Amino acid sequence: MQGQGVGADTGRTPLETAGRLFSQAVWHQHHGKPNEAVRLYKQVLAVKPDHAEAHNNLGCVLLAQGKRDAAGACFERALVLVPQLFDDFASVSALVVAVNPALGEGMTRAAGAWPRRLPVRELLGSAGFEAVCADVLFRRVLESTTIREVNLERLLTSIRLDLLRMASDTAAGDGVEDNVLGFCCALAKQCFINEYVFATTPEEAAQSERLKQKLLEARAQGSKIPALWPAVVAAYFPLHSLPNAQSLLERAWPAALTDVLAQQVREPWEERQYRDLIPRLTDIDDDVSVQVRGQYEENPYPRWVHAASVSEPTTIDDHLRTQFAPAAFRPLGSDSSIDVLVAGCGTGRHPIEVARKYKDARVLAIDLSLTSLCYAKRKTPAPLADKIEYAQADILKLGSIERRFDLIEASGVLHHLADPTAGWRVLLALLRPGGFMHLGLYSELARRDIVAARTFILEQGYRPTTDDIRRCRQDLLDSPLSGVAKASDFFSTSECRDLLFHIQERRLTIPDIKSFLVENGLKFIGFEFAPQVMQRYRDIFSGDPFVRDLDRWHAFETERPDTFGGMYQFWIQKS
Repeated sequence: MQGQGVGADTGRTPLETAGRLFSQAVWHQHHGKPNEAVRLYKQVLAVKPDHAEAHNNLGCVLLAQGKRDAAGACFERALVLVPQLFDDFASVSALVVAVNPALGEGMTRAAGAWPRRLPVRELLGSAGFEAVCADVLFRRVLESTTIREVNLERLLTSIRLDLLRMASDTAAGDGVEDNVLGFCCALAKQCFINEYVFATTPEEAAQSERLKQKLLEARAQGSKIPALWPAVVAAYFPLHSLPNAQSLLERAWPAALTDVLAQQVREPWEERQYRDLIPRLTDIDDDVSVQVRGQYEENPYPRWVHAASVSEPTTIDDHLRTQFAPAAFRPLGSDSSIDVLVAGCGTGRHPIEVARKYKDARVLAIDLSLTSLCYAKRKTPAPLADKIEYAQADILKLGSIERRFDLIEASGVLHHLADPTAGWRVLLALLRPGGFMHLGLYSELARRDIVAARTFILEQGYRPTTDDIRRCRQDLLDSPLSGVAKASDFFSTSECRDLLFHIQERRLTIPDIKSFLVENGLKFIGFEFAPQVMQRYRDIFSGDPFVRDLDRWHAFETERPDTFGGMYQFWIQKS
């Protein structure tokens, strides 16, 4: 097959042209013709610049050719276009190391020396540090998602200390290169995203406090402030916590630092403006609800950057048909708009993704925490603002709102009630006949390591404060319980608190779920799983073609207790 020029597609739409060229490029890539593949992928992007797969595939070909800088630019663009790719951090981590091998070498050295922090020159060498600072892809990753790899976290923790020393040297003041400042700003953004979860020694804490005071004194005196000072301070403290933080916005700064100030000063200020605008649908006076609200007021969960995008909205029926056998459910059959309740919406990522996913969805998103709701409100894209209604409410009292829904999303919330089934019943009463519910509940079997870690935390007397969470994480990593670091929620303060320090957690079993479904006359549609897990189940239980036998799933989980490590994620339908 020979590639053809764009001009050969007279009469085709740009989308059709891009599709034809992309298919040709993939063929050449898979048949060992990289130069032709590169040429064709570039033609695709000339026609459709936002073709994420073309950017990604072009990056793969260029990386195989040893053209790391060009590959990195392609991967960086692909991640921007399809932000959900950031969620697979194992792949993203492998990608940044493949593009920049100096990172992998530095991670190995940082891990080998830990808890001693090696200086940057020993970690990366002078050339290596420059390469890391100039790595646009790596900076994009730091700015866009939580780092979820222990050795990479330790490398960044060590680099942060070196930058602190550099900033504390007055002579170094303004003498840093743009790439170094840009990297420091990206690291500061990462620290804000993970809520300053990186380990800090007492000496380092004292030194960062001194730099913060030096910054405040220079601002009070109207003195010139080296850009590196607020950039490094922002890697240790959220800038909005500084007195009169708004005044930092009044100065002229390099673009990278201006972005940090937007993240850490302007955006938190904007969130506070929503507090009096978000309606309260119910009282919140249940003892457990009050305590859970307090936790999420202190640590809104999670602090995210990008929500998943979708190519085309779908209907609930079509979505379920792609996930499950048609016989597993009765179609809703509605071509008009649907009403969706997202119960326990947190900081808004979930309702935003739901509003994008389903055609003509009207979404009510409720949560106990006003701080979380303000974050959600700020992060909601303007085109979705009229589709999502945010409100503060307690699930236990939602019966008073006298509204009904076609779909109720309750993932990761019911197990934080004193009685999960009580909240489940309240939600069922709000679901229209034939409506669907998508739930996420903790598994008793899958969370046995988390339970052991929670016991360790209780015995050691750790408190749910940022300092104690930092210390606890390091102690767990040095203990037989280090396996908890496999959980993605281990890598930020709010997520780690939710994972290990939650004020209220109730875990269930599959028999518990089955009992509730039978008692309430509900139809189990199926668990959400990767195809390989479903195939493994089918290989064992060939007599369950629809993969819906809960007794067999219980036997499957008993033999493989990590099966539901995330949660039981499943769909049910009301009769």
